[in-house]
Amino acid sequence: MTEPGESGLSEAVPAVVPEAESTVRVYWTAFIGLFFDYYDLFLFIYLEKTLAAEFALSPAASNAVQFTGLAGVGVGALLFGFLADRFGRGRMMLAVFAVYAVGIAGLSLTWDFNSLLAFRLLASLALGAEWGISHTYLAERVPPGRRYRLSALLQFSILGGLLAALVARYALPAAGWRVLFAASIVPVAVLSLVRWRMLAGADSAVGAALRRDAWGKSGHKAPPKVVMTGGAAFRFAGCFALASLTISSGTINIFFAKELPQTVWHTVLFWGNVAPGMLLGAWLVRRRGVRAALLLYGGAVVALSLGAWLSPWAQRKLAFALVLPLLNGIPFGLMGALFNETFAVYRTTLSGAAYNLGRILAGFAPVLLVALGLNDGGRYFLFTAATGLGVCLLAGGLHVPAADSREISAGSS
Repeated sequence: MTEPGESGLSEAVPAVVPEAESTVRVYWTAFIGLFFDYYDLFLFIYLEKTLAAEFALSPAASNAVQFTGLAGVGVGALLFGFLADRFGRGRMMLAVFAVYAVGIAGLSLTWDFNSLLAFRLLASLALGAEWGISHTYLAERVPPGRRYRLSALLQFSILGGLLAALVARYALPAAGWRVLFAASIVPVAVLSLVRWRMLAGADSAVGAALRRDAWGKSGHKAPPKVVMTGGAAFRFAGCFALASLTISSGTINIFFAKELPQTVWHTVLFWGNVAPGMLLGAWLVRRRGVRAALLLYGGAVVALSLGAWLSPWAQRKLAFALVLPLLNGIPFGLMGALFNETFAVYRTTLSGAAYNLGRILAGFAPVLLVALGLNDGGRYFLFTAATGLGVCLLAGGLHVPAADSREISAGSS
C-alpha cells in the first residue's frame, strides 16, 4: 500500500517534520544514498582505463560499458521513481540500496566483459533512482522555508566524487580495483541499517502528523508556487534542458581540467569549489528567487568564459577551471527543490528522470566538443559561454507568480 502523503497523485506537499532533530534525520537519510551514488559513478569513470586493460577491452567495448552505465541511470530513474510514487519513497530507498549493494558486489567479482556489463547496468539502475527519490523524500518532509537550503546541502553528496578521485589516485596502486568496489559494500550495508532505522521512526511520525493535518498546524508558510508553467511535457522539457546545460558545464570542466595541474590541492579545489556555490544559490533563491539565481549563474558563466577566451593572462585556464565549479554549484544546489515544486503528480519519476536524462546527455558533452573542434585554443570557452546563455534564456522564460514576488521583496527588505 502507498504510505500516507507519499502517493505520486498527491497535489499538496506537506512538510510534516519541522523539528530540528527530525529535519537532521531526514537530511541524513537522503544524503547517505546520494553520497555513494556519486562515489560509484565517478569511481567507474576514473577506473575506465584500468578496466579496459584488465579485460582487454577495445575502444568500442569500453564505450559500451560507459554507455550501459548512462542508460542504466536513465532507466533506474524512471523505473524506481515510478515505484516510489506508487508505493512510497521510504520503501524504495531501502530497495534501491539493496540493488546497489548487489551491483557493486558483482562488479568487485566480475570475470569477463559480459559480467562487467551486467553488473554495471544493475548498479547504474540504483544510481539513477537515488537522486529523484532522495530529493523528493527531503522536499516532502522539511519546512518550506528550508527546502532550497537543505536541497543545496543534500547536493554536498557530490563530494563522493572527490572521494572516488582520491581513492583512484592513491589506493588503486596498492589495493587494486576490485578492492575499491568491494570496500564500498561495508559502509553501504551499515548505512542500509541506519537508513532502515531512520525510516522506521520517520514513517510513523509522518503518518501521525498527516492524520492531524500537520501542514495547516505547522506554522510554516505555504510552499512556493511552481515557477515553470505549461503542460507536464513542457515543464519536463524545461527541467531536462536546465539539467543538461548546467551538468554539461561541469562535465566539460572535468574534461578540461585533465590538462591542468593534478596535485591533491588542485583536485580538492576542482571538486570542493562547488560547495560554496550551492550555498550561494540557496541564499540567492531565498533573497531574490529562482529566476534571479539562474540569471546570475548564466550571466556569470558567459562573462567568465569570454574573459578566459580574451584574456592574455597565463593562468587564465587554471582560474577558469577553479571558478567554474563555484558557479556550477548555484543551479546544482537548487535543481532538487525546483524540480519537486514543478511537478504535482509523479514528482519522483519526473524530477528524477529530468535530472538523470539531462546527466546522460551532458555525459556526451566532451564528445560534442571534440566533434565540433572546440577543444582547441580559446574556442573551448565558446561552448561554456553557450551553456550559460542557454540557462539565461530558460530563466527568462520562468513564471514568477505575484505572491512569490511579494515574498521575495519581503525577504530582501
